[in-house]
Amino acid sequence: MAPPQPDAPTLSVQPSPQELRRCSEWLTEHCRNQAVPPGPTGKLDLCLNEVLANLIDHGGAAHFSCPVDLTLELADCGDRSLATLTIVDAGPAFDPLSVSRGPLPRTLAEAEPGGLGLLLVNRFMDERSYRRAGDRNVLKLGIYFSKDP
Repeated sequence: MAPPQPDAPTLSVQPSPQELRRCSEWLTEHCRNQAVPPGPTGKLDLCLNEVLANLIDHGGAAHFSCPVDLTLELADCGDRSLATLTIVDAGPAFDPLSVSRGPLPRTLAEAEPGGLGLLLVNRFMDERSYRRAGDRNVLKLGIYFSKDP
């Protein structure tokens, strides 16, 4: 696992519902400090909350004893920048990017719970990667934004 940028903001939290707000506040604060516009910040936050909710609901008992590590990195990509959020957890191996979803339901009666959050992650993020590093899941979610105010 490549180390994060030396000055990249990081946060370690327990995978619990009580930590969701803290994670959102951390992300919003550091995006604001790095001049990430509100639109991309909101999309990153929505995706972070979806991933954390899935960890809490489906991560299994073992992951509750290990923190979830978050890192926010920014990269200069010419006329735009890339904000990348890395989420590392000790849950069972699970690649959220490989989840496929059938056609969307036509009516509310046809709808089944679950899966739409991961669909949003795949649609909102410009860059996505997953890998298993030892006993940890490493998910990277990136979104491009214009440098112009």
